[in-house]
Amino acid sequence: MRRALVLVLLATTVAVMPPAHAEKKKKDKQAEKEKAAKPAPPPAPPRTPGPDDAKAKAALEKIVAGPDRAAREAAIKELTALAPNAIDTIGEWLARPHTASIEERRAVLNEIKAQVPDKTGKFSTPQRQNAKERKADDDLDWQPKLLELDPSMPGVGEVIADDAAIRALSATKDVRAAKPIFDAAFLEETMIYRDECGRYLRKLEPHSIPLLTKESTAKNYDRKRYATFQLERLDRQEPGKALASAAGNEALTIAILETFQSTKLREAVHAVWTKVNDDAPRIRAAARTAFMDYITGPPPPPAPKKKLQLPGGKLTKKEKPMYLTYRELADNELRTAANELLHEDYPLDDPTLGDYEGTSKTVKIDQVELAKRLFEFYDNDRRQKDSAQWLAAKAKADAGDLTAATQMLDRLLATNPQRGERENMALIYAKWGKQLEEKQQWPEAAAAYSKAHGLDPKGKGATHALAAHHYAAGKALEAAGKDGGPDFRKAVALEPDFESSSGESSSSGLGSSSTKPVWMLYAAIVAGCLAMLLFAAAMVRRRA
Repeated sequence: MRRALVLVLLATTVAVMPPAHAEKKKKDKQAEKEKAAKPAPPPAPPRTPGPDDAKAKAALEKIVAGPDRAAREAAIKELTALAPNAIDTIGEWLARPHTASIEERRAVLNEIKAQVPDKTGKFSTPQRQNAKERKADDDLDWQPKLLELDPSMPGVGEVIADDAAIRALSATKDVRAAKPIFDAAFLEETMIYRDECGRYLRKLEPHSIPLLTKESTAKNYDRKRYATFQLERLDRQEPGKALASAAGNEALTIAILETFQSTKLREAVHAVWTKVNDDAPRIRAAARTAFMDYITGPPPPPAPKKKLQLPGGKLTKKEKPMYLTYRELADNELRTAANELLHEDYPLDDPTLGDYEGTSKTVKIDQVELAKRLFEFYDNDRRQKDSAQWLAAKAKADAGDLTAATQMLDRLLATNPQRGERENMALIYAKWGKQLEEKQQWPEAAAAYSKAHGLDPKGKGATHALAAHHYAAGKALEAAGKDGGPDFRKAVALEPDFESSSGESSSSGLGSSSTKPVWMLYAAIVAGCLAMLLFAAAMVRRRA
């Protein structure tokens, strides 16, 4: 009787509870309704054609037409040269409706034994590659094999042109080139080139890192997996390594930081924090903006929980978060930095550890306020160091060691061009230029005067510095056996008495270059007069 009652209760419970898949379908339908309810984004404005767009399209059409290997190689070379100024149009051309069918182009690729995915974009399961095999795969070159095929083979021209477009985009070493290559790996018309797209995305590294990082967090599983695979092959999946790959390239570093900011990549929190005190002002600003977005932007979704296994095999009494969210990681970065730099005592709490009962006693912090205090600490420390370096450079200049002083100033300006001591720095560079001028080191003197004018273009000595720059540049050209006249004339136009103030005699390059056109003019006038006299004499004789 008791067993029967239990069975009845279980049956009733099962009948009442909706099946899990039905609940999932309900959520999916609700999500689809919400997506459909959202207004469609406005269409993008038409793109303004670039100066080389028409030439790039013509080069691509030449590659398709052939008719032979030599003609195609010449067109490929032309396309590669045009690509940096025609990235958008090459990407659009790659995504065009093709004349040759997919099956015809697949047959072309099979002819050179290329790896081609099936209709769903999947490759046959490959064997695990060792390092040597991976290197050989990266070095694989489709183009020579394609060019060796019979030109009359259906679809061969379009395959060669598509491959040339992918290669030309990669050769630009431009961040914008990554997207059309990546998209080509997923478009129905160009999916058969997925292996080649991956190869040239890797060759585009580090400029492909921002796009691959963004796609590695995409909601689309296939795009996410493909991007992650490329990052793993490049060993750039770890955010710190991604930033390191852009070392020395300020624009690329900022692009990677902006990608971390837009994707809220959890693993990138520490990498972003390492750049908030970077020497380059623009990188520093981008890193701080990204980090502040981690702590002030939309809250992250909570981490999934489960009972974790403790040493000894026991499970925690309560379910624990399986990882820290990006905001919790940012909070720990702030605590660590404050403890180290501000000598405060903020305990770090990891909710995934321990098996204590009750509530956490961790001291909560005002993340925004603490971040601002840390940024101010970094800025004050930088100002003190910069001030000390400037004073050291000034001391060298006052002691007459202008060579060492200007070298120190070069380093200071490389990290921060907008320094407050620019006017005083300009004076040092002007003195250095004068010293080099006296030694007749004209190219170096021209550069020194140029820096002096660039640092203080509206100061009292700006006009003289610019005139001296042109004069030294003219002398450098003259010493190299070239015409320095245009620069000499610019110097005199800026400062008429520059010749005497510069300490040069009138017989120097300035005087000689200005007299050359004068005597030539007089010679031309005399020659013209003689010609007229001869003509008149001839006419008189004829009349006689």
